[in-house]
Amino acid sequence: MGLASSLRSTRAALISRSFALLLVSAGCDALGSVALEATDFAGAKADAHCDRRFVSDGGQPAAFCQEVVATVAGAEFADDCRAKHQASADPGLCPRAKIIAGCKLHKHNDDDSLVWDWYYDVSAIVAEAGPDGAPTFDSVPRNVADVTRLCADPSRYEEGAELALP
Repeated sequence: MGLASSLRSTRAALISRSFALLLVSAGCDALGSVALEATDFAGAKADAHCDRRFVSDGGQPAAFCQEVVATVAGAEFADDCRAKHQASADPGLCPRAKIIAGCKLHKHNDDDSLVWDWYYDVSAIVAEAGPDGAPTFDSVPRNVADVTRLCADPSRYEEGAELALP
């Protein structure tokens, strides 16, 4: 192996290690964003979710998480989640723990991705926060019948939605 080849190999290793260190130090939100942007850039399809239960200052918590499956627009979806709702956006499907039921949206997306809104039992989140710090959730479903009504509401789902169980 020549000197030039050895230098290229060493430089590549240093760049890889620096990039890995940058990712580790950036935190989970940044890692999720990088992962989504990488799939968008490559044109690959990926899953992403926007968990509206957990919002930053100024966000209105909601008792659901929206997931988009097999999209080429994961980074845009995550950016919209953070910008419009100040909510938690990450790659992958919505967490399944505490799901009551969901709505599979009938909306047709250009990339043929599928979208679900999963509704959660948020009573533990409210109890944990206590009476002074409890987030005010918008339209909290308590059972499958409540979610069924949400799915059938044309003001919420203009193109329709059907009940989905986890």
